[in-house]
Amino acid sequence: SMDDSDADDDECEGVAYMFDAAAATERRSLALDHGAVYYYCLADDDASNTHHISGHSAWPAALTLARRVAERWTPVNSVLELGCGCGIVGLTCASLGCPRVAFSDRDGGALDLARRGVAANGFGGCTFDRRAWGLPSEERFALVVGSDLIYDPGVVAPLITTAAASLAPGGRFVLAQSFALGDASSKALEAACSEHKLALEVVESAGEARVWEMTAR
Repeated sequence: SMDDSDADDDECEGVAYMFDAAAATERRSLALDHGAVYYYCLADDDASNTHHISGHSAWPAALTLARRVAERWTPVNSVLELGCGCGIVGLTCASLGCPRVAFSDRDGGALDLARRGVAANGFGGCTFDRRAWGLPSEERFALVVGSDLIYDPGVVAPLITTAAASLAPGGRFVLAQSFALGDASSKALEAACSEHKLALEVVESAGEARVWEMTAR
């Protein structure tokens, strides 16, 4: 009947729209005191259209953490951005002169955006690693960064396992969240840090994101 074919058309349009949303990326710049950092992200910030590729959006916590890192920069020789998405924080570290920045995400599309960001800025010394959390890390970093990574209590243990395994002696993991953790995730974070002997401290709670610092003790 006519009705069925109309319904089919609507479904096809929905699928086509999803692919359009996935393809519509744009170059943006983050203005920092030392200069602008270019990054690529989804042009459409409406998460309801793009939740299946959420790592391709520029999340508020990434921008907050990038600015915080730039304002308080202490030169380090290596940085790892976990769940990097567009790579805004890692790109900022590279722009500040960090000679070695590793971008890690389980989503290959997000890594492509980070790779495009590195090329747009002309940075060297960057690598791109597609992997899930919870696996051992071969390399150790002076600074590990991540933003808006905890969306469910279940991700906390593998995330902290990976962060702890990736830290060089005296290294720090700095995590920013623009949405509240909730009780279960907060308890999971405290438990995971205790298990991996990380000192956990809230270093920023005003503004668009809350920021934690975890230091190997």
